Amino acid sequence: MNGSSSLTITSAQNGSVLEFRGELPRGLSGYNGAYFGVSLRVDGLSARARVYDIHLDHWSLFFRDLADNWRGWSGARSHESLEHHLRIEATADSVGHIRLLVMLRDDPNHTWKAEGSVFLEAGQLEELAGRAMAYFG
Repeated sequence: MNGSSSLTITSAQNGSVLEFRGELPRGLSGYNGAYFGVSLRVDGLSARARVYDIHLDHWSLFFRDLADNWRGWSGARSHESLEHHLRIEATADSVGHIRLLVMLRDDPNHTWKAEGSVFLEAGQLEELAGRAMAYFG
């Protein structure tokens, strides 16, 4: 297990919160994966999903890519969990504002979907990438 049991991302603009929770094992390989909880709180909406994924380090790489490109990028950069319970799309404008569009779905039949945005400033990305590495490995 790693030393970090959660990763919380708080919006710089609207008080929205995205939280990853649960101890994650290190050193997974092949098709071995792990479950973790994700919650999203936006403007009175609160949604939770249990997410299964393999290659947990790909989440770290996603947040590292955003930090490495803090000056912005064109289009959307996205990452999605193996069974589509979590998807994050990141867009950036030319003045350092980043929007994380978070989409959660239930398990196993995808009978509901919740979406909300968490807004970040470019200056938050490096610290976020470090915390993502501590959480996901």
